[in-house]
Amino acid sequence: MQNANDRARVSVWIALMSTACLLLVPAMTVLASPDSRQAHVSSPDSVWRRGIDLAKEGEFDQAFKQLDKLPHRGRVSGKLVGWLKEYREKQEARKLADRADFEKYVGYAKARIERKEFDLAMDWVLYARDCTEDRDQLLQSGWVQELVNHVLEDAENLRREQNWKDAWLRYSRLGELFEREPRYEKLERDVLTHWRLDTMFGEDTKWEEYVENVRWDDAEKALELIEYHYVEPPDFKKIAEAGLEHMLLLADSKSAQEAFDGLKNKDDRGDFVARVQTRLDRVRRAATVTRRETVGHFRRVIRDINRSSIHLPEELLVAEIMRGALEPLDDFTTIIWPTSSDEFDKHTRGNFIGVGISIVRNRVTDETEVVTPLEDAPAYRAGIQAGDIITHVDGKAIKGLSTNKVVDVITGPRNTEVTLTIRRGADDLEFQLRRELVKIQSVKGLKRDREHDGRWQHWLDEESGIAYVRVTGFQRNTVEDVANVLSELEAGNMRGLVFDLRGNPGGLLDSAFHMSELFLGRSEAVVSTRGRDRSENQRFETSGKGPWSDLPLIVLTDDSSASASEIVAGAIQDNKHGVVVGTRTFGKFSVQNLMPLGRSRAKLKLTTARYYLPSGRSLHREITSETWGVEPDVPSRLVLKERRNIWKMRREADRLGPPKPKVVKKDDDATSEDSDDEKSADKVGDDEKDKKGGADETAVADGKKDDEKEKLPLLEQPDENERPKNDPQLDTALLLMRFQLAGELYPTVAAADAEPEDEASNQ
Repeated sequence: MQNANDRARVSVWIALMSTACLLLVPAMTVLASPDSRQAHVSSPDSVWRRGIDLAKEGEFDQAFKQLDKLPHRGRVSGKLVGWLKEYREKQEARKLADRADFEKYVGYAKARIERKEFDLAMDWVLYARDCTEDRDQLLQSGWVQELVNHVLEDAENLRREQNWKDAWLRYSRLGELFEREPRYEKLERDVLTHWRLDTMFGEDTKWEEYVENVRWDDAEKALELIEYHYVEPPDFKKIAEAGLEHMLLLADSKSAQEAFDGLKNKDDRGDFVARVQTRLDRVRRAATVTRRETVGHFRRVIRDINRSSIHLPEELLVAEIMRGALEPLDDFTTIIWPTSSDEFDKHTRGNFIGVGISIVRNRVTDETEVVTPLEDAPAYRAGIQAGDIITHVDGKAIKGLSTNKVVDVITGPRNTEVTLTIRRGADDLEFQLRRELVKIQSVKGLKRDREHDGRWQHWLDEESGIAYVRVTGFQRNTVEDVANVLSELEAGNMRGLVFDLRGNPGGLLDSAFHMSELFLGRSEAVVSTRGRDRSENQRFETSGKGPWSDLPLIVLTDDSSASASEIVAGAIQDNKHGVVVGTRTFGKFSVQNLMPLGRSRAKLKLTTARYYLPSGRSLHREITSETWGVEPDVPSRLVLKERRNIWKMRREADRLGPPKPKVVKKDDDATSEDSDDEKSADKVGDDEKDKKGGADETAVADGKKDDEKEKLPLLEQPDENERPKNDPQLDTALLLMRFQLAGELYPTVAAADAEPEDEASNQ
């Protein structure tokens, strides 16, 4: 009996093993076949894993198609598929809107061309280019090339008429349309100089403030520092030429001639121009020009030729000759004269002594308007609000003062008092404030918690543990502030971070290095610098493991992320500690050092070296560069309307207190919340761009004088911004982070997807 039972058990065992072998042999065969990948993903677990991997690479369409194959969906896969579906629907809606806008803008442009309104046509071509992936095809089309020729002809006519503003507008549009065309940039700079000089001495300008405390000794010291410390050997022949040419431009300026008696006198002006031209010709004939010779030419113009002819203020000539002299160098080398020194230092330090308000000049009323009180500052605690108009400081009217002068009279020594008279609606209010140390906040969140003193909220998806931090600049206090925020979020179960560097122009190198240290491992390269002077050759490497080096990280960038922002994004990307999402960065890989000039408060901001990322890349953008900046791992392009929406949302989030009241524009009775002159993140201007061409008053035929202009009927070309008020790049970062966390936390369907999908899992 026992033997019979044993034989039965053996028979069952043999049968099971035979079945197992039958199952095993096809599996082994599949693994050895060329179609192994297709067979491998046939199981639900493999489908799920492959979908996660595709999404983590930013291949969201492929990830959706993959996960949509699952025979059933549990709680996790249901959520992921739901998020992908929602994202795909948004992207498809964006593509449809882009195509519709593109066709509309092309039609608008061609309609303007028919009316010979070439400048307005260029606006619509720029808008059309913004809405298409195939920009080269648009720019190389015959009708666009013909339009460019017309615009160039217009610009040349305007130059001859000395209509510098309109000439600059045309060249600037050409430069924006053709990014890698250096001739347009040079033409733009030339007419911009003319325009600046012609507007510098107008009735509403304060040119005296610009040159206050400017000294020749400081200029001479700046030229010496340039000779020994500039990133590459400077060409003093070009420097001398540019400085002397600038003197001729100043003498030729119509507004300068109206402002100064010496330039009004034709003989004196002619004498000055002739003698400067003689020196300029001498420089041009020379094979080389030394720094000492350049100093001699400049000093002779400012001290001797000027004093014996036109008698302009020496401070003005020094400032202007140095503005011209620095043009042959790079865009970031500049002199910070004493009147701008305090404001520059304030933003570098990240703090200042004052009452804590951000102000701008309101373009409609020409008054000083409060953008927002700063957090935990005297103005905020006293109740000053966004939209308030400051009319008096210590009882003295400030209308007509420049913004810098208003800042000067409001700020002052610590623990002193200042009284601000505020107009709020129909009410006049007085606030007596005590000046104290005010900290500029460069670390921000998604939105403010209006119920808790306007504190920033940093959760992008609190349930999933995804946090959000935005850094607007790299000041001395920025890294400490970021570390404090991350520590609080970590205590709240932060599992992933979206780190937003969009619109961040940079700041201090030390701040960028220490910021990178937070997210990198031990002994990892951050950045190196190389210059003409050996002292500029440095290598920055982490000393220990960063406190958040293992934190899943996504860095958001755009074309305004520059300098220190590019160092941080590039170091994280090169060391594979995070994924960069957005658009290519600005391409400023140059190092500037601040060098004091003599005993005054003037400083030279001088480019002394280039940055190099850990991979050895130095992606500085030159005029002729084909590649520059940090390229995103997952590109996410925005159109102008979307950029404008994001800027408005950020601007509103930055404000503390009640929303800014609407104002009525006097010129067209249009209600707007954007009446001040704050600079937009996308460098595009205000809402009037949205209504471009909606009601242009009198269109004119080309080539006729003002009194002969042929009036054309109005051409309605409405362009309302109908795009949803959301942030597509942030949507991309959020979806990417969700899949990164899903891939880490849920390694198998069996472990993570056991619970069935419920109705809420797709929300």
